[in-house]
Amino acid sequence: MAGALALGGIAGFSRAADEPYTETASSISVQASSGAAAPVEPPAVEEPFVSPVGALKGRIVSRFGQRRVPGDPVKLEWHHGIDLRVKPNDPIRASRSGKVIFVGYSKTYVSRQDKTDQQHLVIVLHKDGKSSRYVHLNLLKVRPLQEVQAGDVLGTAVESDEWTEPVLHFEIRDASGKALNPEKLLVDLKTTAAAP
Repeated sequence: MAGALALGGIAGFSRAADEPYTETASSISVQASSGAAAPVEPPAVEEPFVSPVGALKGRIVSRFGQRRVPGDPVKLEWHHGIDLRVKPNDPIRASRSGKVIFVGYSKTYVSRQDKTDQQHLVIVLHKDGKSSRYVHLNLLKVRPLQEVQAGDVLGTAVESDEWTEPVLHFEIRDASGKALNPEKLLVDLKTTAAAP
């Protein structure tokens, strides 16, 4: 990965018995030709994803993966994120720092009853290439290219016909666009309710 430091992958050096680096508790150093150690920045600690809706206990209405289509007990679909129980006008917050790359309506996320009723979507791109998506928003508080910090308000929750109660649809995607299970990445996820 460009920009990532991997021991043995330092430019100009290969992994060998006489590896030209030393590890210390505070840094990694590369031996210069003169024998002096030149400091190299240690790999950055990845910023965690936090809940976009506050405490998650009892909020998960639908989990990542295959699920029954809401309102249809027979039909199955692949769910690319998680649905979190919210109240109308609850603040929806950035799960992680990054840059807002999309704010608007999406044809991908439409009402189940009226396919022309598109839902508000906000996408935040994070430094490591991952992105987070927030759907079923109202009163958007951000604009494209705006830098946000974890916890900044992106918008407010709105009623949707996804379930019998309002939900925030939340996704995390990798740099290639592949959906990842948010439950495995949210650090503040301690207890959840059983999904229907």
